[in-house]
Amino acid sequence: MNIKDLVEEAGYMTKRKAACHGGEYYSPCPFCKDGHDRFLIWPNRHNNNGEYQGGRFSCRKCGKYGDAITFLCELHGLNYLNACAQLKIRPRDRQSTFAIRQPYKPPPIALDPTALWLEKATAFVNWCHLQLMNSPAALKKVQERGFSTESIIRYKIGFNPGNAQGRDIRRERQDWGLKNQLKEDGTFRKLWLPVGFTIPTLNAAGVPVKVKIRRTAWEEGDKLPKYVEVSGSKSSPSIYGDTNLPAGLILESEFDALLLQQEAADLVYCIALGGSTKPIDHDTNTLLKRTKTIFFLPDFDEAGATAWVKWKRQYPYIHQILSTEGKSAGDAFLEGINLKEWIKQTIAKIDVNTIKAA
Repeated sequence: MNIKDLVEEAGYMTKRKAACHGGEYYSPCPFCKDGHDRFLIWPNRHNNNGEYQGGRFSCRKCGKYGDAITFLCELHGLNYLNACAQLKIRPRDRQSTFAIRQPYKPPPIALDPTALWLEKATAFVNWCHLQLMNSPAALKKVQERGFSTESIIRYKIGFNPGNAQGRDIRRERQDWGLKNQLKEDGTFRKLWLPVGFTIPTLNAAGVPVKVKIRRTAWEEGDKLPKYVEVSGSKSSPSIYGDTNLPAGLILESEFDALLLQQEAADLVYCIALGGSTKPIDHDTNTLLKRTKTIFFLPDFDEAGATAWVKWKRQYPYIHQILSTEGKSAGDAFLEGINLKEWIKQTIAKIDVNTIKAA
């Protein structure tokens, strides 16, 4: 038996979602019994230490996670040996697998890019913004994502059309103040500026300290990334909005974070990770520590489920929120969801629950 069998034995129908880790499935959560697709199941997945314990599960709603043994122990009250017996798994030697607690490592300090990089990035961001404003077709695509012209200008969203042949731009790394890097073939690596929509992260002075590019050439199955972070960018999440607000929202996409700022900047500031599993830096950690209420809005995938476990462990007072039917905030907006009202109701619900708990 594996975790999928156990879930179905408990009376919950499972459906296949993806092929990762030998098969990914979803079902209602047997623990919190909320939703129909929040409980993710990987019947063939091993634990981090390489052991196979009947597969893995994770609920994106209540935060329960673990292997098949954990499932049996927590849902049915079995002890470890009885759970192993039901799964026909040989009990491991507790002493040989005792995990040594790793020393605490504080989040790293993220340094600003060099002066030359900031100069080049500013020129590139400004040029891309001008290209966007002068390209009706490209501008329409950004507006179709829900952005107003005012927001496009405020956030300096742009479009890189590429070189004269419409291909990705390549620059010498030292031209941007970066060290040369040798590739396996012995040639020097170039700075990659692919064709696509540019999303800068601006500091208090309006200078870009990070630049992300959403490649227009990307399609499903592409081995190259959908979003490219320009080399030399500040290695920290992108923070948008008024950080003095009592509520902060952590999510993956910069585009979604900016859209939420357009719609609900008076309710919440946003932290865009640029990837569910990306670590945060010292300053972002300090900001989160002093924020009264933290929300986490994961993407509906395995990475989002894994990230929620990590965030809950690091910030026990964090609250997970999910967009409609597991879609991103941007998708929800395009389907007619009022993002401001949704955030307002979410905050109110948390406040009510906090009062009841007190």
